[in-house]
Amino acid sequence: MGLFGFGKKKSESPGQGEIARRWQEAYRANPEVYRKEGTLLGSCTLTESVDTLLPLHPEAQWAVNGKPVQDWILSLVSVTEKRVLGQIEYQEAMRRLRPFSLAVSEDWILIRAMTHTQLDGQFEGLPRKLV
Repeated sequence: MGLFGFGKKKSESPGQGEIARRWQEAYRANPEVYRKEGTLLGSCTLTESVDTLLPLHPEAQWAVNGKPVQDWILSLVSVTEKRVLGQIEYQEAMRRLRPFSLAVSEDWILIRAMTHTQLDGQFEGLPRKLV
C-alpha cells in the first residue's frame, strides 16, 4: 500500500455521483413503432460511444391506439462505420447488454458507451438481421 493512496489500483467502476450524472446526461431511447406484415414492431436504437437509457420492458410501456406493441428489436448503430450493424430481438439484447449496464431502475437500464468492437460483439452466435 502506498502513502496517501498512491500505488493503489484505481477502481474501474464509476462512483454513485458519476453514475447519477451519466444517468441525467444519457440519451433516452425514443421507441419507433412500425407495421410489418400486419403486426406492430417496436424498435429502439443503441449507438456506439453513447451512454443510453433503454426501457427494460417496452412491451409493457408502449401501445399504439390502445393496442400493445408485443414485438421489439434493438438496432445497433456504428458511428465508426456509419451504418446499422443489425438488429437483435429486444429481450435477447437486454441479456447480452447486462455486463455493460451502469444502473437499473424499475423501468430503465443505463448502458455505458460501448466501443465499436463491443457493440459488434453483441452479434456473436446471432444473425445480423436488418428489418
